[in-house]
Amino acid sequence: MKINVGIIGAGRMAASHINTLKKIDNVKIVSICDIVENKAKEKALEVGADFYKDYKIMMDKNKLDAVWICTPANIHSENIEFCIKKDIPFFVEKPVGINEIEIKKIAVKLAKKRLINAVGYQLRYDPAVENLKQILKEEEIIFTIAEWFWTIPLVDSIKSKENAGGQIIDQATHLIDLLRYLVGDIKSVYTSGVKGFFPEDRIYTGDDASGTILTFKNGISGVLVCTYALFPEISRYYPSHIKFISKRKLIQYVNSQRIMIFKSDKYEEFLYKDVDLTYQEDKAFIDAVVNNNSSYIKYDYFEGMKTIKICLACNKSMEKNLKYNIK
Repeated sequence: MKINVGIIGAGRMAASHINTLKKIDNVKIVSICDIVENKAKEKALEVGADFYKDYKIMMDKNKLDAVWICTPANIHSENIEFCIKKDIPFFVEKPVGINEIEIKKIAVKLAKKRLINAVGYQLRYDPAVENLKQILKEEEIIFTIAEWFWTIPLVDSIKSKENAGGQIIDQATHLIDLLRYLVGDIKSVYTSGVKGFFPEDRIYTGDDASGTILTFKNGISGVLVCTYALFPEISRYYPSHIKFISKRKLIQYVNSQRIMIFKSDKYEEFLYKDVDLTYQEDKAFIDAVVNNNSSYIKYDYFEGMKTIKICLACNKSMEKNLKYNIK
């Protein structure tokens, strides 16, 4: 069965998914849309697709079996709502949105339609994460430390916290999601942040650094530390990671690359080959659409809601200087 695909947005993430979808035999990219028409045209010429400036016109004119949403986070809800209206399965890049009221409204509509959907939390497809989950089952974890250090976003639309949500929503959301998956549900957050370190970049409105105290429902505590104050190459020397503290043992997961276990008398290291996680998540979504079976998908809109609710609470905590309970 040939799957006709449309893509909304023609930026960096769209390019990643286009490269992946070209590798899947039963997929044909038939249309690409972007408000900057030349960007849509450039990507469309690569794959022999039609190009559009208005995604609604694109979806009205083409018989699409699935849509990839690769737009800025603040318009994800608008894009998803139209997919629901048209009964077209969708894959949306994370986060599901940045406005909690809009997200809840979408969830109600989506629950009624039972439309196949997926969200781009690709670490849920990481073999290292699955191995780590098994390791942690045998441990009594008391504390976690998660860190994501990087630079001011290289894409202008992500520099705006109003459009993209800031680092916790755009990047560290992956770590928050893994903590939910590996440790358990989060009960409350308290976040403190700093900003204004880069007045020379007038587009940038994000937080330069933040620290979050996480309290889990199972009694475990943890911290999340983020910064945009460094440089792009930092991810090579100091990649994002999570540490788990148990009784006389430290376990560390390093961004799909390795798991390290430190004990007084032993050190273990598990190395992992590079896995194309974008391919894994895209192929799972295509298989779900072909077979009309959402069980292929490891991460859907309703999971994404749970994670973004925590991220938004972190932002509120920063703004109000208050602890926020997750309801």
